[in-house]
Amino acid sequence: MAMKRGETVTVALERRQELGKGGARKLRRVGYVPAVLYSRDSASGSEPLKIRLGELERILRIPGVTHHILELSIDGEKRRGIIKDIQYNPVKNEIWHIDFYEVKADQKISLTVPVVIQGESKGVKAGGILEIVTPELEIECLPDAIPEAIVVDVTELEVGDAIHVRELKVPEGVTVAENPDEVVVVVTPPEVAVEEEEEKTEEEPEAPKVIAKGKTEKEK
Repeated sequence: MAMKRGETVTVALERRQELGKGGARKLRRVGYVPAVLYSRDSASGSEPLKIRLGELERILRIPGVTHHILELSIDGEKRRGIIKDIQYNPVKNEIWHIDFYEVKADQKISLTVPVVIQGESKGVKAGGILEIVTPELEIECLPDAIPEAIVVDVTELEVGDAIHVRELKVPEGVTVAENPDEVVVVVTPPEVAVEEEEEKTEEEPEAPKVIAKGKTEKEK
């Protein structure tokens, strides 16, 4: 089940001394994933951390965890933050690094939330196809105002209609940090079945071959 608003998930993190590529490789060999906590209040702007791979995998199995505030337990010290970015090894598809961002109650944060469709559009009922062009949106708001998702009501959309970022209805205190002209959803016309027509053409019987009566010169 996805996380509910107000639900608390605690992530166990540890401070790390192992820095650089060599230190990161050493951590991975012993079952850790390098991490960084970014914070506006930190003198350096960031703190090097590490997290056990099993702990990270447990967290990432929670649906919607990347859209919620987490309780970060750093060597027992409690902080609040969100998952900002996850890097993967493109060859082995392993988690390579994770970034957290510390949040304060009075500081706005940026994060992505999913787009959720509400209703069935008139265009779809007429045979059109609903396309979600932008499945996630980056928003900015205070931590306690983070919505579960941005709900898009498509009921009135006809074939050819679209909803742009500027037309979204978002909760109070939430700003969508995307291009106002970006298309979020669109109802496209039914696809012209060109391939089907081509298949029908290919299946049409060939014109009968004319076979000359009598024997050819070679057969005589």
